Amino acid sequence: MENGILHVDMNNFYASVETLFAPEYRDVPMAVAGDKESRHGIILAKNMLAKKMGVQTAEPIWQAMRKCPGLQLVKPHRERYAEYSRMAQEIYCRVTDLVEPFSLDECWLDVSMECRNFEQGRVLADLLRAEI
Repeated sequence: MENGILHVDMNNFYASVETLFAPEYRDVPMAVAGDKESRHGIILAKNMLAKKMGVQTAEPIWQAMRKCPGLQLVKPHRERYAEYSRMAQEIYCRVTDLVEPFSLDECWLDVSMECRNFEQGRVLADLLRAEI
């Protein structure tokens, strides 16, 4: 397939990783954020429940708490995110060696040689999504 590029963006990545370690956050509005007490922190990531309440990435914590009073804040664990990003990269590299990372949760995969048409690319993307 000519120009067979898959764009991977693991939405809510930090929040999703945190729920692996603290499953109690799956069913409540939750955000990974800086230090609430210093009043200098921002929202780094949020789960879908917080997103539905209007919480946005990069907004100040005080503003997010005003939108979503029950918002649970979790401090960031960057080493966890790096580890899970590395594991995802290993999965991508089993498909193609043409992987271009952009950030911990985003990259592009050139699957031109692996897929002959759009439908094969879609099937491959679905398989990757299910494995991740």
